Amino acid sequence: MKHINVFFNFKELKTDIRTEIIAGLSTFLALSYIFVVNPAILSEGGMNKSAVLFATVITSALATLFMGLWAKKPFALAPGLEMNSYVVYYVILTLGFSWQYGLGIVFWSGVLFMVLTLTNVRKKIIHDIPDKLKAGLSASVGVFLMLIALKISGFIAYEGISIQSFSSPFTKPFYVFLVGLALVVLFDRLKLKVSILISIIGATIFAHLTGLDISSREKVVISGDMFNAFMQLDFSAIFEPKLLSALIILFVIDFYGSVAKFLAFTRKTTMLDSKGNMPNMKEALAVDGIATMTGATLGTTSVTVYVESAAGISVGGRSGLTAIVCALLMFLFIPLAPIINLVPVEATTGALLMIGLKMFPRFTEIKKWSTIEIIPVLCMIIVTFLTFALDKAMATGFIFYILALLFKGKRKEINLYLVVSTLLISVAIILSIYG
Repeated sequence: MKHINVFFNFKELKTDIRTEIIAGLSTFLALSYIFVVNPAILSEGGMNKSAVLFATVITSALATLFMGLWAKKPFALAPGLEMNSYVVYYVILTLGFSWQYGLGIVFWSGVLFMVLTLTNVRKKIIHDIPDKLKAGLSASVGVFLMLIALKISGFIAYEGISIQSFSSPFTKPFYVFLVGLALVVLFDRLKLKVSILISIIGATIFAHLTGLDISSREKVVISGDMFNAFMQLDFSAIFEPKLLSALIILFVIDFYGSVAKFLAFTRKTTMLDSKGNMPNMKEALAVDGIATMTGATLGTTSVTVYVESAAGISVGGRSGLTAIVCALLMFLFIPLAPIINLVPVEATTGALLMIGLKMFPRFTEIKKWSTIEIIPVLCMIIVTFLTFALDKAMATGFIFYILALLFKGKRKEINLYLVVSTLLISVAIILSIYG
């Protein structure tokens, strides 16, 4: 017991074993929905549900375990909804690439993540990209998730990257969406950390009561199928010009998202040192990058630090023991695989829309922004809605921001990393169109 206290530095962090165990359980319950949602979404792109479940559980558990043992942080990791949705609904279903190519580009985004994490470039990128543009990207991802929720529910139909039509809301899938949304809003207002899980369970029950037919859909089975996606990624995806923008988008969402969560989770806690910095930041980011590469190898999309880690932190979790407890519970999810067969993908749409909404900056935060900061963010949101493309949204926001600074005579605020990032994503878009 004494060795555990010393290893995890309980005294300095002002925590104890009991608190850490409760925190680990809280985090697990808050994010366990991903083991249902990830197979449902990736199967839409042609992947085997059983294989995705295996990859999701093993990758998430191992990454979270190493986060606790090596980085000694109470953060849980799992495939990000913003990334798996982007790969399925844009890379695979819109651009027309195979899921093997999708996993290939996820792997290379992890490699890029690691290269920048292990160099000082990481600090410069984090520092020099304006916070408002990071908020704009987060909001754009939120819009993307909301559009996917409406697409799965049948309310919006896309042709390529353009909205084709709006369908009648009087359908079973849309009713399931409304029930899921009502539940997640209700229990979120009640501040329950498991609101997303409750929403999916409630929407699933409603779907079965209304007779939503899922009998013909692929089932998850505990069998050799779980290894079907192992090492099936196509490494040559890096040489496909049309996927360069996808590589950059996946990297940016994961990299900036992880950093933002680290800073948000540790703010005003004992996890920061006397200078206000988070110890072992490089180790924590390295676990994230390695997890993404590992996940792509096993058969799932980009792995990231989960915002639901806040559930454990809010009840006092401060050390890596929180993550270890959560990881051990994740491993136990494999025997529960058959339960996933009861959950239709439509049951996840209400929660998906709510997650998208939460990615928008708060109104109190926006009120403090100047016009020069609001316009680029607004443009990013509009472009995402019109084009269903995060790369175009990011380029638009960055370009408008630079032009606005030039117009205001604030050339000195335009730094090299902002310009290079803008040029890089713009070239990637051109290659994706004409490559």
